[in-house]
Amino acid sequence: MAKWQAPVGRVFPETRRRAMELVVEGKLIHAIKLVRKATGADLVSAKQYVDGLQLELLVQRVPPEVADQARALVAGGDPKAAGEHVRKAAGLSRSEGRQYVEALQTGVLPAEPPVVGDLGRPLSERVRSFTAAGDRPSAVALVRAETGLGPAEAERFVDALEQDGP
Repeated sequence: MAKWQAPVGRVFPETRRRAMELVVEGKLIHAIKLVRKATGADLVSAKQYVDGLQLELLVQRVPPEVADQARALVAGGDPKAAGEHVRKAAGLSRSEGRQYVEALQTGVLPAEPPVVGDLGRPLSERVRSFTAAGDRPSAVALVRAETGLGPAEAERFVDALEQDGP
């Protein structure tokens, strides 16, 4: 019988800040323990949350023009070249370059960069824009990036918006 797993719920800003500090220090296990204790989340969900923090730090190291070129290479079917480009241009390790490209491919990072004028619009409108364009992975990635929700919760959020309509 499978044990019930509690997802990572709302994370207080202080907890997020401290978890981010631990990630920067390379203390991933401590960060996972902190998130579990603060939220009551199960191990897998807490690890996914901390992995998201790691990816957030990684994304900050990639300049926008490099990210755009990597997106184009991935869209063109050359993820290996995208990884090499990101690695060399942003000074990442091979594993970091691979992680960045995998995040693009799996929809953790939006396939299209956010439009600057879009940032003032409510999250629900921006998510609906992605789903209306048939880009559900980017909608889910946007929800995850802005709310800190895990993959399953972000999927449910997008589902709820699709059911609500405009």
